[in-house]
Amino acid sequence: MSKQTLNSEPRIVFFDVVETVFSLTPLEDKMAELNLPAGTERLFFAQLLRDAFALSASGVFHSFPDIAKGTLKVLLHSLGHEHDETTLKDILGVFSRLPAHEDVKPALEKLRDSDCKAVMLTNGSRANTEKLVHDNGIENLVDDIISVDDFNTWKPQTDLYRQAALKHSCPPENALLVAAHAWDVHGAIQAGFNGIWIQRHESLYHPLMGSPGEQVTTLVDAVDLAMMRL
Repeated sequence: MSKQTLNSEPRIVFFDVVETVFSLTPLEDKMAELNLPAGTERLFFAQLLRDAFALSASGVFHSFPDIAKGTLKVLLHSLGHEHDETTLKDILGVFSRLPAHEDVKPALEKLRDSDCKAVMLTNGSRANTEKLVHDNGIENLVDDIISVDDFNTWKPQTDLYRQAALKHSCPPENALLVAAHAWDVHGAIQAGFNGIWIQRHESLYHPLMGSPGEQVTTLVDAVDLAMMRL
């Protein structure tokens, strides 16, 4: 007898999107193509998140594309790199062409055979995430996409996670977030979710963040553990 039969409340595995599901390798390639210093893509993404978190924490909301553009302008200027609107568009356009990590499809296929839903929870836009999901051939394995644009607040603010679960009438204890970012897992845990951290770029979980239930190296392992915990 399935868990869904025993308990009609939905069970959801939420997935962070950028880096957790889709790789930023094309952004690295684009920065190298423009002869920018090695690691510029990491600095850019970290500063983008910093700026987004600062705005959100102060009660100001802007979308991912707008913040990314502003952060990129500042960074390129700081690096002494000449840029115009064409250059900005060329770099930012990479976010619509990110490939899924190799373990994504088998992990989602495994989840599809369970009674748990698979929901993408992204700081990016719904339209861009829908394009990534479609272009990578996993649209039939994803039950929903929830963007921070729906609630005008960025992860990791705890209310965002609760609102995402509420959309599917899912109690927080029946929700689990899989993410490659400790700050994301921390926010979900603070909201009452379960959390699993997957090692993508970083190899050590931040010691001051709320401890994840598990730390894994593949999304397939994350899904296996998620189904056991939910």
